[in-house]
Amino acid sequence: MTRYIHFPLNEEIRSIGGYYKVLEEGVLDFEDKKVLYALKGAHVETSCCGSGGMGLVSVPGYVTSWKSSTSDDGYPVSEVKHITDLEARKRIQTQLKQRFPYIEVFDFD
Repeated sequence: MTRYIHFPLNEEIRSIGGYYKVLEEGVLDFEDKKVLYALKGAHVETSCCGSGGMGLVSVPGYVTSWKSSTSDDGYPVSEVKHITDLEARKRIQTQLKQRFPYIEVFDFD
C-alpha cells in the first residue's frame, strides 16, 4: 500500500521549478471500489525554458484506508493501492474525463 497525504485545497506546494495546488479532491465509485483522484494546477516559474502552467488529474489509486493517520506535518493520510490494470485505467480515465472535459493529462501515480 502507498500513503497519500491530503494537502489543503488551494495552497501552494512548492518544488524546485515552481508549485502546484490541489484544487479539488474526491472519490470516484468504480466497479465496487473507491478511486481517489485530485485535480491539480501546476505552475512552472523558475525553469530554463520560461514559465507556464497546466492542469492535470492525479489518480493515486484504490482507497484501502481513508484518512486513517496523519503525516509528520499533521495532514491526513490515506492508504491507496496503485491501479496497474491498463483497461481499468482507461475506464477510470473515461469517467474522469466526463467530469473534467478540459483536462488532457491523467496521472496514475
